[in-house]
Formats: sequence, C-alpha cells, structure tokens
Amino acid sequence: MKLLNKYFRFNQSQTPKEQNTHKPNIQIGQLVIDRYKLVELVGNGAMGSVYRAEDQLLGDVTVAVKFLSHTLQSESIASRFAREARIGALLGHQSLHIVRVLDYGLHQDQIPFYVMEFMQGQNLDDMIEAGHIPLPRFLQLMTQVCSGLQCAHQGINIEGEVHSVIHRDIKPSNIFIIEDASLGELAKLLDFGISDFLSSQAKDMRSHSFVGTVAYGSPEQFSGALVDAQSDIYSLGITMFEGLTGCFPIMAEANTIESWAQAHQHTSPQLLRDVDPTLRVPSALEELIMSCLAKTPERRPQSVAEILNALKEINHQLSPTQPSIPKIAGLHSPNLKTATPPKPSAKGATSTLDAQTQVVLWSLEDLAWRASWPKNKPIANIVFAQTIQAPDQEAVALWVMLSKQDIEQCSLSSRHSHFLCTFTPHPTILWITTLFDRQHGPRWLPCYVDLKDAGGRHITELLSKTEYFLLIFFDSSNPSQPVNVTTVRVPERQCQLLKDCLQTSHSKVPSGSLADSKQLLKQKYQSVKQKIVAKLQQ
Repeated sequence: MKLLNKYFRFNQSQTPKEQNTHKPNIQIGQLVIDRYKLVELVGNGAMGSVYRAEDQLLGDVTVAVKFLSHTLQSESIASRFAREARIGALLGHQSLHIVRVLDYGLHQDQIPFYVMEFMQGQNLDDMIEAGHIPLPRFLQLMTQVCSGLQCAHQGINIEGEVHSVIHRDIKPSNIFIIEDASLGELAKLLDFGISDFLSSQAKDMRSHSFVGTVAYGSPEQFSGALVDAQSDIYSLGITMFEGLTGCFPIMAEANTIESWAQAHQHTSPQLLRDVDPTLRVPSALEELIMSCLAKTPERRPQSVAEILNALKEINHQLSPTQPSIPKIAGLHSPNLKTATPPKPSAKGATSTLDAQTQVVLWSLEDLAWRASWPKNKPIANIVFAQTIQAPDQEAVALWVMLSKQDIEQCSLSSRHSHFLCTFTPHPTILWITTLFDRQHGPRWLPCYVDLKDAGGRHITELLSKTEYFLLIFFDSSNPSQPVNVTTVRVPERQCQLLKDCLQTSHSKVPSGSLADSKQLLKQKYQSVKQKIVAKLQQ
C-alpha cells in the first residue's frame, strides 16, 4: 500500500492540457524583471517550476521564484492572474501559516511568475515518507495548518467585499515545515490562489480537465459542483489520514481522472485501524477525520474552525496538565529562516492580542500592507511620498491612488524610476515613476520633492541610502486598505544624483517659489518622457 501511495503522490497532478501550456525558456543565471537572479531549480511539477533566486535589489537575499506552466494570452487572464497573486500576498500577511507572496509579474513569452519567501525545511510529504509522525507533533502541525486555512476561508477584503479564499489543492506537498528559533516548528500552506487561477483558465477554455491533485480531490471537484470550504475540508481529511498512516483512505483502481472520480464519489474510506492496527489514536480524532471524508459536504464539519477546536480539545485531553496549543497571531514574522530582506526588515513591533499570543515581528512591507490612506489626503487620483516607519527601520513609500481599472491595467507592468532636479528658482526634485506594459503603454506617476523642506530632504536622503522604495496602490473607490504593495529599485546613477542634488541644495538660496520650479520641471518632464519609454521598450 505505501509503495502505491508513493507512486500516486508523484503521478497525480492534473492541469488543463491546452496549447498555451509549454515549458518556458528559463535558464540558470537569468535575471527576472531586472531583479531576481535564478540560482538553481528546486522543484518541478504540473503547475510550474520553482527556482531558488537572489533578490539583487535587496542585497542578494534568497527568495523562491515559481513560474507557472501557462502563458497569459489575453488581458482577462492576465488580470485574473494579477488578482490571484495579490490575494496570495494579502493572505501571507494575515497568517503566519500561509507562505508570503512578495512579488509577481511576467517573464519572457508572457510566462507568469510569483516570488515567495524562501523556506528551509521539508514538506509534510517528506515527513510522511520518512516514517511515523508522533501524535503530539501531528496535532501541533495540523492545528497550524487549520489556522492558516481558517484565515483564508474567513476571507479577505477585495474591492470592498469580503471573499472567502478556497485553496483547491490541500495535500502534504503543499504544507511546508520550517524551524524557527523563537516560535519553534511552523507549518505553512503553499500555492493559495494558483489552483483557482488555473481552474478559471480551464473554464474559460471550455476544458473539462481536472485542476488540482486527483488523489486529494473532493467528490464535488470531479462532478463540477460548486467548490467551497467543504472541498478543502475533504482534502484536509485525506491529508490528516495520510499523515497518521502513510496511506490514502481511498485508492483508485488506476491513476486516471475517471478512476479517481469513481473512488472519491462512491468508495467508502478505510478506517485508520484497518490500515494500521498498531496505530493508537483517540477515537475523537478518528471520528473527526472520518467526518471530513464524508461524501456530501453537508455531513462534513461546516467550518475549519470546528476542526481547529476539536484538535485543541483532543490535544488538551492527551495532556490535561500542559497548556493547550498556543495561539499564534496571524501576522508574518521576519525572524524566520526565510531570508527576509535585510534592508526593509524591522524587528521590535509586537502583537499582544492575548496572554497566549506569541511575540510577532513586523517588516516594513507588512506595515505597508496594513497602511490606511491618510485622512489629510483627498480621495482622488494623486501621488505623494511619505515614509513607512518601524522601531529600527524606515523606508520611503510612494502612495498612489488610482481607479480600479487603472490599477488592474498596470498590475503586471515593469517599473522604472527617474529623477529631475532644479536649483533655481527653488531647489526641487521631480520624482518620475513609470509603469509600463506594451499593451497599455506608460502610466506616469510624478511626485515633487521640496529640497528646502525638512521632510523633503529626509525623503531624498533615505531614497539615496536605501536604493529602493515601496510602491503602495489604493483603489479610489475603496481606499480602506492597499490593493498592492511592491518594492521598486532606484538605479545606482539616480541614487548618486539624489546625493548630489541634496548636497548642492544646502548652499542654494531660493530666488523664487516652489510653484515656479514645478512649472520648470514640468517642461523638462515632457522632454524626457520619450527617452524613458524608448528605454522601457528595449
């Protein structure tokens, strides 16, 4: 049975087999969007390939870059990919048990990719292959998995509405385990939103292919019924069963979609004790797992919260004198073995939601995702510079408010920064950020910085030292939270220009107004636009 399980684990992923699925031209040493240098291939599967890479913008910090196996051949598909990538980023900043998405974009030939925190450890599939997982450890890991899954099912705010996020591919290989010096063993869920994106493509292409992993698919995934939180609960049940026994509760006669569909829809699952008579687990745990494997969603636990509470109660009954499984705040901790960028990371911000909450550290990027549109700024299409601060770090952020449509159009654009400076009549910098894609052309985000203002000088000095800034997008129709946050490189020559402008401005006495300098810079701005676009089109 275990040999069969191993075979099926490595031969089970199914994705739409359409003409836009091909192996992208990716080579070690390539620089992705002029930022991520690919170092080695670390994983490959039906949905895409994963590379270890170095983020050259943030001091060669290690990240993971995942390329999907589908090109984006229409504007609607590109928009959907950007939306799902943003969902992954939002979830990773809300739960410690969901891997963080740091960036996303398009590689050569319109191949979509997203960048994740790089994690050193093993996935649950590796642990199952290695042998028996002790019950206390199993309960700890499954509790953390449920915590991340609960966060997703509870939903995130998208365009003013709360949307539940369904994973669609819960399985041991999508659960990664890392060791953290302060928080101990942490389980993280991978690939949120990606299966949903591929499933949406399949529907658009009128494909009847199964999207996900057939050995863990719910009955409703095969029948074409609505896939909701109960589908993830079914897959979680299979994952928990396999985590305890090393075997599947249900086996198909052949490794085909049809055979697996028949098994999941009509074959009764085995009991834990039937698979492994030596296994000793509480009856409540076996009942919980078997309830997750019910054929109809109505007979399964109606929420992951129910499963989470049951796991905590089982753990408490096993060790009544020990404290229950600690609650960990749903925030990202940069103090993990995830190679968090040294420049924007910040240590010291803590969360004390209750007495059992672990201390959790925030990064500047996390703070940016939690930012609110300043009350002293109008709800309008504007751009301004303002810093993001943590106890021991600070970075410049460019705050941008656009319409929903404009944000969607530039969500996969390349980014470029350019600075113009004048010392007369008033020392001023025009900071030009350009978002560019070949279909929609350039989107210009100009911002003026007053070099005679203390705040303006501080922003200029910080930009020249850090050599990057955070770009924070807000939707003008729903400015309650950022739609997207990304980090943008400031070219080395532009950083030197900023230093020179700052130094020269100290000795300059204004001979006119800031408004006069803005008008002068506007004229220069028009003359350099064509050069910037020509460079971006190369």
